[in-house]
Amino acid sequence: MRIVTVFLLLSRLLCAAEQPIEVKVSIEKNHPGVVFDPRVAFGAGIDGHDEGDSLRMLSPESVKQMLRAGLGPISSRLRTELAVEAWHWNPKGLWSDPNHTQGYWSSETIPDPKAPILVSYGYKLPRRGNTLDEANDDGYSRLDDGDSKTFWKSNPYLTSAYTGDPDCHHPQWVVLDFGKPVPMNAINIQWAEPYATRFRVEYANSGRVYFGGHPGPLLSPVWRSFPQGVVGAGKGGDQFLKLSDHPVKARYLRIWMTESSGTALPGSTDPRDHLGYAIREISAGEAGRFDFDDHVIHSPDKKQTITYASSTDPWHRAIDRDPKVEQPGIDLLFRCGITRGLPLMLAVPVFYDTPENATGLTAYVRRQAYPVSRYEMGEEPDGQRIDPKDFGSLYAQVAKGISQVAPEAIMGGPSFVTVDVDRRDDQTYRFDKRWWIRDFLSELKRCGQSGNFRFLSFEWYPFDDVDGNESQQLPRAFGMLHRAMALLRSPGMPRVPLVIGELNYSVFPCRQEVDLSGGLLNAETMAQFLSEGGDGVYYYGYEPNKLDGSSGSWGNQLMLLDQKAGEVPVATFQTLRMLSQQWMDPRGGLHQVFPCHLTRSGKRGDLLSAFVLKRPNGKWSLLLLNKDATHAAQLSFIGLDWEPHTFTTYSSAEYIWHPDGPNGHPSPNLAPSTRRVSHNQRILIPPWSLTVIK
Repeated sequence: MRIVTVFLLLSRLLCAAEQPIEVKVSIEKNHPGVVFDPRVAFGAGIDGHDEGDSLRMLSPESVKQMLRAGLGPISSRLRTELAVEAWHWNPKGLWSDPNHTQGYWSSETIPDPKAPILVSYGYKLPRRGNTLDEANDDGYSRLDDGDSKTFWKSNPYLTSAYTGDPDCHHPQWVVLDFGKPVPMNAINIQWAEPYATRFRVEYANSGRVYFGGHPGPLLSPVWRSFPQGVVGAGKGGDQFLKLSDHPVKARYLRIWMTESSGTALPGSTDPRDHLGYAIREISAGEAGRFDFDDHVIHSPDKKQTITYASSTDPWHRAIDRDPKVEQPGIDLLFRCGITRGLPLMLAVPVFYDTPENATGLTAYVRRQAYPVSRYEMGEEPDGQRIDPKDFGSLYAQVAKGISQVAPEAIMGGPSFVTVDVDRRDDQTYRFDKRWWIRDFLSELKRCGQSGNFRFLSFEWYPFDDVDGNESQQLPRAFGMLHRAMALLRSPGMPRVPLVIGELNYSVFPCRQEVDLSGGLLNAETMAQFLSEGGDGVYYYGYEPNKLDGSSGSWGNQLMLLDQKAGEVPVATFQTLRMLSQQWMDPRGGLHQVFPCHLTRSGKRGDLLSAFVLKRPNGKWSLLLLNKDATHAAQLSFIGLDWEPHTFTTYSSAEYIWHPDGPNGHPSPNLAPSTRRVSHNQRILIPPWSLTVIK
């Protein structure tokens, strides 16, 4: 094995007399690693926004600015899926009940050459069961909204009419979270149609309670049935149950439903109205001899007791259009120039749409001859607490339809909100995903659709703590991503390509995302993922946008700050441009990764990371991140058979963010500095910087 060594000399800026610390970078030139083409693997995501934003964000001038970052393919994101909404991807289409403009929606699949689809919208589901959602979070559950005229209903596509299995194979459930243990011994369920004829009422105090019946290997929820909580012959209507003689203190309450009445509301004409379960209102608490103390807070907003439901009926009305969830139109995405003519990773609705509407999207794209690299099915099922078997069944139905329209389609997903397992005590969505994936794939195999799972996608937002110190967070990011990828490649996991569908510093808008720390993290994440064999990686925040202070930290996931004076590039724009224009060949082509090892003494090992490429023209390039916020690195080359020619760096000398609430701005805001390097010249790498040496 031939090892080429580079010596890095770290000198403390605060004490010139201190001896430098030697750092050795070993490049294994005879052991090439993975190969990737930036035109396929290095891209960005485009998402939904508020009404009127799509045409502004994807205007010709904005697209021109965005393309300067040098990113390649596009990943379309699906905000409707996060918002618990159905997606009218084509505003033209048919209602199952056209006389009342309501029911189940199917978008028109025949393109109209005179009216291209420029924008589309999400539609709120009036039979919603979740209090919270992962988008604007401005909806609420109908299970405890205090209105007996409204109701939650489960998804009819999870019943035997569509799955071919007994309904008990996909039990449906609702969970109430009281926030703390409260005394309970009675429940009143106001059933709608259809109602459950077989169900049980259970309670728990801990564990991962939001994922159906599978407890997972950790945090197993201890669900216990109340002594009188099992019902085998339910009659519907208002059903009051004395669950136990003495109150039990419990935080969580669950109704677990396994057999439906198959009835429907008067006047119903759609067979889907007869399928599943429906509840108008739930009250639960303590029952005495003459009174009932209800502990459920009934309110049509976030003040209500938090509830989650296993699924939600995609039935809705024309009046349910949500102006806050506007999606860029399919034709706009492909025609505005942002895709560069490269194949797009297309988001496909699964959980809050009908399989017919999802399949129709594929038919439309095929008729327009738009290039699609991957069909990403669903978005963030973990964040929405979706049972993997339920998701597997719906995925299988959509996949079967897509295969009939596009037999060559490469389908995958499910776009996990995160795969970080450092916080194993989390009861919601930060957990070891392996049991979820295994259950999902088992259901997919049972449905005969396992061949249509050909890549595994996830999102990467490593830090929830927006008030944390980035000088401590950033050095941890490399190890977090490395462990996440190792977990997804561990024994028992599917041997399929890995894709990051979107990434940024945090899932919350924060200062770090517009500061230098965000630029460094985004660049390192994309370089690391590709160097470790990831199949595709998409930065999130491509569109020009404004600062957001909703998390208490003014910032946003963006690379171009939309101001009155124009679109101002922030740090991430420059660092990703360094990757696309300096580290990689901007023309694309096959890039070979070579193993690179750093050896240091007397200094933290996570403060420096390096990635080495051999570009298509045979030239070498080294990407180096100095994550030490206070100490520079002095670089000298010894024993190399290639001489560095250019040295490009980006640090606080070029960029400083000045936080000022909604008026935050960068100054200075300069492009990375580049200079030629003479023979045996030592290079000083600034603290907190990104450097490319070619």
